Amino acid sequence: MKAAKAFLLLTLPLTLLSACGLSSKDLSGTAYLAISIEGDQPLTKGILQEEVLQAQMIVEAFRQLHPHVAIETNLFRESDFIEEVRRRQAAGLGPDLMLVAGSTARTLVESDLARDLTIPEATRNQMDPDSLARLEITPGTLAGLPILRRPQLACYNRSKVAASPATTVALIDQARQGLRVGLAVESRSLFWSTGPLGADRAIIAAAAGRPLEAKQRQGLQRWLEWLSAANFNQQVFIEPDQEALVQGLLERRLDWIPCNSSNLSRLRASLGPALGVSALPSGPYGPPTPITRLRVLAFGTGSTARQRRVAEALAAFALNPWIQSTLATDNQDMLPTNRFVPPSALHTPVLKAMQRSVEQADASDAISKLLPAGDPRDRELSGLVSAVAFGELTAMDATEAVIRALAPVP
Repeated sequence: MKAAKAFLLLTLPLTLLSACGLSSKDLSGTAYLAISIEGDQPLTKGILQEEVLQAQMIVEAFRQLHPHVAIETNLFRESDFIEEVRRRQAAGLGPDLMLVAGSTARTLVESDLARDLTIPEATRNQMDPDSLARLEITPGTLAGLPILRRPQLACYNRSKVAASPATTVALIDQARQGLRVGLAVESRSLFWSTGPLGADRAIIAAAAGRPLEAKQRQGLQRWLEWLSAANFNQQVFIEPDQEALVQGLLERRLDWIPCNSSNLSRLRASLGPALGVSALPSGPYGPPTPITRLRVLAFGTGSTARQRRVAEALAAFALNPWIQSTLATDNQDMLPTNRFVPPSALHTPVLKAMQRSVEQADASDAISKLLPAGDPRDRELSGLVSAVAFGELTAMDATEAVIRALAPVP
């Protein structure tokens, strides 16, 4: 990253500063950045490092251009984030900038804890259309700026398996032959498998409050039956959450897991060249439906004029195609949201696997919109999936329970 920073300092100041209308001497002061951490698992050093890695790199490069600026960061769990911001804002200590999930950015704006944005058409044209669509509040206004995408992938130990199984059938077959497969009962970790088993449309319909067709009910039951049967395979290990899967692969207790691209830096540091990364398996009923997590910069409502200038300049800097290219190529654990990142920057096998995952995410993007992270229905679904996986509920009984649990709250 140091070489990349030096390159940026030589090539970018004129374009960036003209875009912001500021010189390095003009911009000064302290801005406060709040970062949300997804999931309910205990916070470990590894998790914290994953969440702040890209933010730290952006801030460090930004401060080389603007040495009179300070960015103070705080981390909060996603489930507590809204209330924490509300409490701090009431005390006059609200953040100027927030790096959060896309669904959280929308909630912040709807709760008057962040301001919606109207961005120039030229800036809008630079950004990934799907990311913009997920953030649109009304035509022309956004809940925040999409900064990076974290696709869901298959991660595996190449000393145990040469390539990731291409289908769900092959995955279970290889588990019978000794491949130690990890699955988490956390619904967001499992949504990728709804497409291959034909349950994705059922979940979308139920979450939208629409009656399910007979084929959709059958698909939902088939998915639950697959999860139940997987648990009877001695080489399939059912874990409580995504972090348990990551730890299993790190400690070499597991050979294959669904992972998030944000996990890759930590896995790579431990497994080295033995880490394999691929798109997730398809199935007899369709391609995988992986979740792409969108990370967004949302703007606080209580900033002073100086803090607002710093926050907006930092956001513009983070969207620059060269910054995004550097983040993608240096860490290989995210995809940019700026469409003008040179294609040559995304040519590695890992980044190609991420791009394929994003292309497969249409159905799961719909699920993400209807069941955002932290939605009580999402937690209830995880509980029902756990009950099926451990034999407390039959797939048939759980099918009706899932439909009821996913129904929108009136």
